[in-house]
Amino acid sequence: MKTLLTLIIFLLISSSGVSQNQSRLITSELEQIYNKSTLVGFGVAILNKDSIVYSKGFGYSNKELEKPYTTNTVQPIASISKTLLGIALMKAQELDLLQLDEAINTYLPFKIYNPRYKTNPITIRQLANHTSSILDSDDYNRIYIFNDSIPQFYKHLPENIQQNVKEDIKRFNNNKMMSASNFIKNQYNTAGIWYTPENFSNNAPGTSYKYSNMGANIAAYIIELVSGASYTDFLQKHILNPLQMNASGWHSKSNPLKNRSTLYWYGYPIPNYEFITYGDGGFMTNIEDFSKFLSAVIKGYCGEQNVIKASSYANMVKDPSNDNFKKNMFWNIDDEKIGHSGNDPGVISHAYFMKKNKRGIIVFANSSETENDMQSVREIYRALLKYSNQFEH
Repeated sequence: MKTLLTLIIFLLISSSGVSQNQSRLITSELEQIYNKSTLVGFGVAILNKDSIVYSKGFGYSNKELEKPYTTNTVQPIASISKTLLGIALMKAQELDLLQLDEAINTYLPFKIYNPRYKTNPITIRQLANHTSSILDSDDYNRIYIFNDSIPQFYKHLPENIQQNVKEDIKRFNNNKMMSASNFIKNQYNTAGIWYTPENFSNNAPGTSYKYSNMGANIAAYIIELVSGASYTDFLQKHILNPLQMNASGWHSKSNPLKNRSTLYWYGYPIPNYEFITYGDGGFMTNIEDFSKFLSAVIKGYCGEQNVIKASSYANMVKDPSNDNFKKNMFWNIDDEKIGHSGNDPGVISHAYFMKKNKRGIIVFANSSETENDMQSVREIYRALLKYSNQFEH
């Protein structure tokens, strides 16, 4: 008995030692990537369905104040926000509030249809699979509402990009808040002030894939209509509270989130911003909180019910019906992984889990549009992927 106990203790210590050694190795590699990059700060995690096996922050959440970026630093995650929308749609269907294969005009207070295919209804599922034929127009950029004017830092940038950045800053500084319903109606209803047939694809709904942020916003708006609650309140009740994601949500002047990172665009700090809509982006979280969410989805993928039924998870993350389609319920699904990535002013983000080993990988960076920032984030992701198989637990 004593020999068996000794063996068990030895195995536990050995396993712990391997994990600690892997942690040191990956930390060293990530520090090397950070030191040669232009990223200001980032956080990472490797996780499984039960726990985080590695997590750490690097660099600064505020470079000017030398405030470190930690796993509790809160920042927007851009289009990864759509993964919560996928869960929300499945939950709404479970609650019998909507049916994914119903036409969106069953629920909307105004009509949206592709003018080239007036008799072909657009369904909620087509919104979620990016096959709706709804396109993002230039007017989509009206969605960003900055709390203060963006400084004219473009004057310090290379001449070949100064003009484009100047125009972007001018557009963002002139954006005005409006309701999500008006923002959608103005673009896609024939009475809208920005409406044009060019806001729709030449292909019929359901026949071709084209990524659409506004499709996501329409889906979130439908959840509001059928639930009688704001989209943010619906997610709070059905996702954030059950998973105890207490540091997450949507930032606004009336709801400032704590421990928020400064965002760096072209290497310069920019003011806080929010969105007119909520479905396609703008969700704010940290490594610790989002790991809870991704672990829950991995559990669902393994057949375990949590915030939605196991059958809903199975439907949500099954392979797309067509090789030409790339998404199912707003989740990117390929032969190896399931998840999403994102990019917004001052934000680059990745969150995926591997089908084979059920390991999740998260990277949140508070910088964008700097030299080689995308390449650096991909290097970080590949480093995490390399080590993800080497943790015992």
